[in-house]
Amino acid sequence: MPNIYIAYGSESGNSLRLAHTLKEKLTTHGMSTFDITSINDCAVSTLSKDDILFLVTSSFGDGEPPANAATLHQQLLANISVECQFAVFGLGDVSYPKFCGFSIELNELLTKSGATAIAQRVDADVDYLPFFEQWSDAIIKHLSGHPEPLKKLTLQVKPYDEKHAFSAKIKSITPLNKGDFPAYDINFDIANSGINYLAGDLLYVLPPVNPLAIERVVLFYGVVSDSQRKLLATKELKRLNKPLIRALAKITNSKALKALTKMSATSQLTEYCYGRDLADLLTDYCSIETLPLDELLTVLAEPSPRAYSIASCGKASADTVRICIREVNYYRGAQQYTGTVSHFLAKSKVGSRVNIYTRSNPHFHLPDDTKKPLILIAAGVGIAPHIGFLASKRQADTHLFFGERYAKNDFFYEDELKHFIDTKHLTHIHTAFSRDQTQKMYVQNKIREQGELIWALILQGAEIYICGSKAKLDKSIDSELTDIAIKFGAMSESNAKQWLLQLVSDSRYHKDLY
Repeated sequence: MPNIYIAYGSESGNSLRLAHTLKEKLTTHGMSTFDITSINDCAVSTLSKDDILFLVTSSFGDGEPPANAATLHQQLLANISVECQFAVFGLGDVSYPKFCGFSIELNELLTKSGATAIAQRVDADVDYLPFFEQWSDAIIKHLSGHPEPLKKLTLQVKPYDEKHAFSAKIKSITPLNKGDFPAYDINFDIANSGINYLAGDLLYVLPPVNPLAIERVVLFYGVVSDSQRKLLATKELKRLNKPLIRALAKITNSKALKALTKMSATSQLTEYCYGRDLADLLTDYCSIETLPLDELLTVLAEPSPRAYSIASCGKASADTVRICIREVNYYRGAQQYTGTVSHFLAKSKVGSRVNIYTRSNPHFHLPDDTKKPLILIAAGVGIAPHIGFLASKRQADTHLFFGERYAKNDFFYEDELKHFIDTKHLTHIHTAFSRDQTQKMYVQNKIREQGELIWALILQGAEIYICGSKAKLDKSIDSELTDIAIKFGAMSESNAKQWLLQLVSDSRYHKDLY
């Protein structure tokens, strides 16, 4: 057995924790290692060609080494000689321009200095645990005389973003209901993409050109050149926001637009922006004289990627990723409005390609303790992340509260949820179908109805996850939980509100609202 060394480079402590996990795993398999050291304190130039060094490191700032790895970095730049064998596990965040910058450079410098890599470098995103488990398992096999799994292991997240998205093929499009507001499960093929995700993360879809939105702006201006039309196709024409309205108010000198952006008019602004697009704003507040098209084009932003909660679990289905969408397609008077992405996806064909990327949503991940009870709350397509959670196949006491319109037409993922119950990954589904009775029933009513159960689960350490419309769920669920604490926890109203804040502070109350 060769001498085994483990070194870490860390700012936040994640690399150090993984280094200790690796040491514990090796020890469990009867493989002893020297004490863990920082990368700076590891005298790599003294290690022999038979020694093996495992390095776990993050990157700091703009791809720089952490402070406790900077000294070795300088030594390697100065061309010191290194003979040992090594493997690098890099922790990064794909949202940064120089993703895993230091670990990539460290791997290159060690090789240049004469060291021998026994594995491909690992580039892990913030959801690094699945990669680490595969890497450490392969290390055990390597040290047990089976080097091929470690040599062949490829674990490198690609830093996709809105400028460099992954072109994913649609694997399936499954209708989730028969109601008036169509919803769909969209399954993307991400095999060999390098995309790594956890249940609870977000998938972003780059919006395609929206011909209807372009034509409405063209109709407002009447005469539009080819170059102007091409520019319109590269702009955000659907979403309205305060910065845009403020910019147009300045150009047009419109008192009405200026009034809409005042602090006192926040609710009016929100109400106006909901369900309207740029063409509406132009028609209601502007003219071609006060707002020439060329000036409008200078203030319009690029189309913003649309975020969707992921409805699958990366551990269970690494080659695919699912989302749950509600198609936006409605009329205001005689005018049709369609969602730029939702309508596009709903009308797409299996096999067509869509530009996507994922982002970690760390505040909406499952707890490490797999025995903790879970209270999952969702309305409509907000059920998406909960499907991903259930696909992770935990055996903990798990209750799902789900609200929609009609049981017969709108019971999203009904068969899948019943399967989770049969396999004991879901304890019970508490449904609230608002239109199935004279007096409307919402998910908030079900929570109130099951207050004693919810309080018992909370006392057992349960974590609460809610997903859906912010306007419909945020304050109302807070209110129901506060009332439960008052009724079953014998708290005063002020103490119950403080208790709820503490639940958030303790990372036991998680929200993914839109």
